[in-house]
Amino acid sequence: MGHHARTLTAVVAVLSATTLVAASTAAAQPAIVRAETRDMNAIATGAFINRTAVSTAAVTVQDLAGAQPDQTCADTSPVAALAAAVGATQVKTQYDATTHHWLLSTLKGLGPQGGLAPPTQPKWSWRIYVDQAPIDGGGGWEAGDVCAATVPTGSEVLAYQSCGSQTFGCYSGTPLYTRIRDGGPYDIAPQTVPGRGAPVAIKIFGDPPIGTPAAALFGTDEPGFTPTQSLATGPLQGQAQVSFTEPGPHQIIGVASNGTRPPARLAVCVSEGNDGYCGSTRYQPPPEVPYVTPSPCATNGHDGFCGTTDTSGPVTHVTNIPNKRVFKANKGPGQVKGTIDLDPNGVGAVQLRLTRVTTAKVLVKPKKSKAKKKAKKRYKTVKRCTAWSDDKALLVTAQCGTKNAKWFKAELSDLRNEFTYGFALTLPKGTYTLEVSATDEDGHKDAPAHGRNVITFAVK
Repeated sequence: MGHHARTLTAVVAVLSATTLVAASTAAAQPAIVRAETRDMNAIATGAFINRTAVSTAAVTVQDLAGAQPDQTCADTSPVAALAAAVGATQVKTQYDATTHHWLLSTLKGLGPQGGLAPPTQPKWSWRIYVDQAPIDGGGGWEAGDVCAATVPTGSEVLAYQSCGSQTFGCYSGTPLYTRIRDGGPYDIAPQTVPGRGAPVAIKIFGDPPIGTPAAALFGTDEPGFTPTQSLATGPLQGQAQVSFTEPGPHQIIGVASNGTRPPARLAVCVSEGNDGYCGSTRYQPPPEVPYVTPSPCATNGHDGFCGTTDTSGPVTHVTNIPNKRVFKANKGPGQVKGTIDLDPNGVGAVQLRLTRVTTAKVLVKPKKSKAKKKAKKRYKTVKRCTAWSDDKALLVTAQCGTKNAKWFKAELSDLRNEFTYGFALTLPKGTYTLEVSATDEDGHKDAPAHGRNVITFAVK
């Protein structure tokens, strides 16, 4: 096979023509296992072995051919993880006298037609990835040893059908791996994501080299979802955006467009945070909203209260991004949340705009000089400005200054007393200015106020 790569989804496949016997009943090494086959390469079927967390124990492997004595494999070996996931009797192994490696022959009764006959290459064989890298090191179908390799704590063991002498019914490429936000490629517990069409940014990895963003086609388990392609180039290379309409648990899958790579799979749970899904508490609105007469003293003279004429807009407050907050890299905000004060003329709309400033050192071209002495390199710091584009769901180049950014609409709650907006990514490094502007039904605007609806923050 010769591929040394990291890829997305499939975790554990157990192979070999031998029965495994548990050598110890004490749970020890925690690991994650998954297995992928070509005839279950869809989101509807799920994986051959869906991603499973296990605690392993040492196991004794037996040679299917009966030519090699039994051998005990450590609880940190791939074969121990596979046995913990499906049961020792469902994993069979074979000893290769040429390479002196223990090979996985069958997993849950599935193995190459005709079996393994080293050194002759089979039609296909189980290939094992551990922590996004092949245990064979790219050396070939018989180069990996499922008894000798080591599985780091908490990493994934992925087994998949790798093509040998045949080119169909198996995978000729290496796996894909994906993640959402700060999550990892082996997440067992589904991350909670927003619903009702809110964008969910996902990133996919492949090879070569290990960890490089890859191209993939993404889909979800919702029947009406149109598959979307990850970006091929640019600062968001390898990223794609999906969305959901129905709350509750869902699945995301990323596949190669030609189906030659084991897929990437992730579980998510869709919730608005107050709908009773994904562990949230369902909000029960009151049967009626009582009208509260404002206090005669609660007026600024132009807000419509206490007999005054309303010429000001609804007052907004950004609640999830403190003013002048500095976020760590890769921990920047992914959405904006806020509240809206009561306004006699109601709330018409809430819009936002976001600008970003970064700095970079650039080389200054030296002036021409008759002197033969080489001029010392000089640098200057330049400022670069971008602004959020709702149409492209990206930060795009813009003239510096907040007034040059385009406004985009926020989503209002049913009671129109809260607003939200979700970005399609975690904001990257830079210095940001966020402005929120609300208008009432008569078109009166909320006045800008630093620290309330004009927020500056940084990601470093």
